[in-house]
Amino acid sequence: MTLQLIPLPHQSLAAITANEQLRTTPVVFIHGITTSIDLWEPILPASIRDGRRWISLSLPGHHPSQLDRRHINLGASITAKTWADWYEQALSQLVGDEPVDVVGWSTGGFTGLTLAAHYPQRVRSLMSISGFTSGRWLGWLGLFQRLSMSSLTRWAIENGIRSVSRHRWLFDRLMATAIGDHVAFRNSALREPVMLDCFRAYANHDPRVMTELFRIISRLDATDSLSQIRCPTLICGGESDPYIPVSQTRRIAEHVPNSELVLWPKAGHIFFAERTREFHELLVNWLERRALLAE
Repeated sequence: MTLQLIPLPHQSLAAITANEQLRTTPVVFIHGITTSIDLWEPILPASIRDGRRWISLSLPGHHPSQLDRRHINLGASITAKTWADWYEQALSQLVGDEPVDVVGWSTGGFTGLTLAAHYPQRVRSLMSISGFTSGRWLGWLGLFQRLSMSSLTRWAIENGIRSVSRHRWLFDRLMATAIGDHVAFRNSALREPVMLDCFRAYANHDPRVMTELFRIISRLDATDSLSQIRCPTLICGGESDPYIPVSQTRRIAEHVPNSELVLWPKAGHIFFAERTREFHELLVNWLERRALLAE
């Protein structure tokens, strides 16, 4: 696997590229807020991890991506189209004009939806896991987001992020608010290694950048563009997601033409630990179907 930093105006996006020697359509994985490009490698089924050409592409400002602090106040001018532009520019540098299959989780799902809507020639297929189009979150994450919108309380979020990054137990308590199926999460073999990786990533992020991203995302809404998506699209998520309500997941499926919807009963936001087997089967079958249709 190779780590790259892709230069864009006022920032760079990090990417891990794997199995570049294979002549398959690249699968682009995009992680969720506060995690990192290291999320995907340990949670992928072996047939994808070792048998497909894939790219893990970062969210803006997520270590080791870099975002120029002097331009962080540009948030008011950033739209869903701007967000899609960044990823089209990054993918142009990574794969040229080649179409890709996109798999995104949470904010990564939002990214995939906006990219497919505004750059249909780029996205051959899309799988959105707990994605959203309106960037207002619920639960504790939503509370942090609302506090980030005011200059009077923004400092509290920055300090809170710093505190969580120093204490694994506090990080675990925060992540627990995203879980729907606590039994499945506790019994998952992926829980400890992936949560440790997520904690390390969290500790490397710039609290000021994270706080600003919370604020920027709260203003984004891609709902009106969903009808422009033409690629095969799979919308999936947990019915008990505390951050992204199942009503929004269903609404996305209703707005994207000819999309498929899969809901995991009792599951929350941490799909890879709460529904590992179901995720693996769904991902493999989805990508195999896309490959067969392309032949």
